[in-house]
Amino acid sequence: MNRLHTLPPTEQIYRSHVPLQYDSFPIEKYFATRFSYQDEEEWSRQIRAGKIIVNGKVALIGQKLRASDLTITNGGFRKEPAADRTLNIIYEDKNIRAFNKSAPIPVHPCGRYFKNSMTEILKDVYPNEMSRPIQRLDATTTGVIVFARTQKVAAFLMQEFKQNRVEKEYYALVEGVPGSKQFTIDKPIGKITASKRVVGKDVPGSQLARTDVEWLTSINNISLLRVIPRSGRTNQIRVHLASEGLPIYNDSVYGNGKVSDQEFNLHHRRMQFQCFDTKFQLTAIYPPHFQPYINKVGENK
Repeated sequence: MNRLHTLPPTEQIYRSHVPLQYDSFPIEKYFATRFSYQDEEEWSRQIRAGKIIVNGKVALIGQKLRASDLTITNGGFRKEPAADRTLNIIYEDKNIRAFNKSAPIPVHPCGRYFKNSMTEILKDVYPNEMSRPIQRLDATTTGVIVFARTQKVAAFLMQEFKQNRVEKEYYALVEGVPGSKQFTIDKPIGKITASKRVVGKDVPGSQLARTDVEWLTSINNISLLRVIPRSGRTNQIRVHLASEGLPIYNDSVYGNGKVSDQEFNLHHRRMQFQCFDTKFQLTAIYPPHFQPYINKVGENK
């Protein structure tokens, strides 16, 4: 059954406060840097058209922003891509809510997605609270995602991530078969375009990144891997595996995927972390098309 939901065209209004690190940025550079799905030329066009408001006044090209300035962007009426808006709750209490994220759906509004994003859906479902995601998952990644229900909880969990005290485990279906049962990918990752990253020390903005990998089984040259990222770079698992000749199966950016194929093959299986005095280990059931590989792993034990 097709679970993708298509929304009618909606007016896309984005509100955000300027973080401290962008203090004194010219407005067009701020938007191009923070919201890089559009380049500076396109953001400048929107500013000239009067589509961006800062603290209640129409913005001007070259205007310098200050930390905490409120920006409102009118993106006009757009038709969004279809998304799987299903909310599968795996745990909730007064501090957090955890979901087994579906796909395709982004966590935040981005690119052509707006209402078809998890944060926007949660605003509708829980109108009396501001749900704050404490991690990033790509639109095409399924599995465990945790939202803080208060600012205090969000601040605590962000520090846990910053101190590298959160453990994450993924299952990945990839093209090809690894040459080793276990291996580590230790390569810096940088960005070459707004939407694509590669490995290499000389890539602009490259940062150290490490991923541990275990080969579990293979069927018809498609392999199931257990993957543990030891750092938190954007697209890290997808970039690292592709650099080893093992791209995520059906990845349209780093592999040979087709957008029309709705089976997505990177799944956040388990996350272990502490929230105040409570320790959590949350697990998300993998998508059905992983089952033949899971069965084969069981048979080989």
